[in-house]
Amino acid sequence: MAIRLAASNLGWTKEEDEKVYARLKELGYEGLELAPTRIFTRQPYEHLSSAAIFAGYLYQNYGLEIPSLQSIWFGQNGNIFNQEDAARLEEYTAQAFEFARAVRCPSLVFGCPRQRNCPPDHQPQEAEAFFTRLGILAGQKGVYLALEANPPIYNTNYLNTTRQAFDLVKKLDIPGLTVNLDLGTMIQNGESLNDYLGDLKYVSHIHISEPGLAPIQPRPIHRELALLLHAVGYKGFVSLEMKAADYDTLDRCLTYLKEVFG
Repeated sequence: MAIRLAASNLGWTKEEDEKVYARLKELGYEGLELAPTRIFTRQPYEHLSSAAIFAGYLYQNYGLEIPSLQSIWFGQNGNIFNQEDAARLEEYTAQAFEFARAVRCPSLVFGCPRQRNCPPDHQPQEAEAFFTRLGILAGQKGVYLALEANPPIYNTNYLNTTRQAFDLVKKLDIPGLTVNLDLGTMIQNGESLNDYLGDLKYVSHIHISEPGLAPIQPRPIHRELALLLHAVGYKGFVSLEMKAADYDTLDRCLTYLKEVFG
């Protein structure tokens, strides 16, 4: 059975949306990973009806679901280690959960490296209560908050490795809290898939990416991952994640992922 493929809409410009949607359909992709502010520039979570209509349009015209939201705090300031900021960001995330429900999206990526950087006078464990509350709320709303490890190149010192992300999710042990497996992080850190063979049951979404979100380069780890996902019966999506590039570069990456995972 083919692995279900998606692409993040950060990989092209707004003007190219329809062209790329059509190409995704042509290649057999089934998902569009959504950065909400790419569609609704201001206050995206206040547009639930429009979001639901957009999701219906995508599916009816291109057969595309929305398996994941990313950049869920784009434009937001603050830090989760500051109590007042954390309360405001928690409320904003609750709105993101409602948006996800409106577009029938099961998983929300929590990257947000800048807002989760641990200040010198704080301890990483202080964030556990924050994620516990959000994980419980996510479960109540029928979605997953998927923690993504970000290496220090993204200016954060918290959850820098994939192992740390898995360990936190397992420690908190909340059904609404999962891991977003990010290959760009693994590549940057020199991590191996073999280190996480027993942890894939905690993964709700996967990013095929490069450090710095550069265009995808063919790598042995991609085919290793494809074999592993088939072996464990992974049911989620594998998503192309990269910065906006010219159409030919994007198409090369989309075609490559289809060849590897399709």
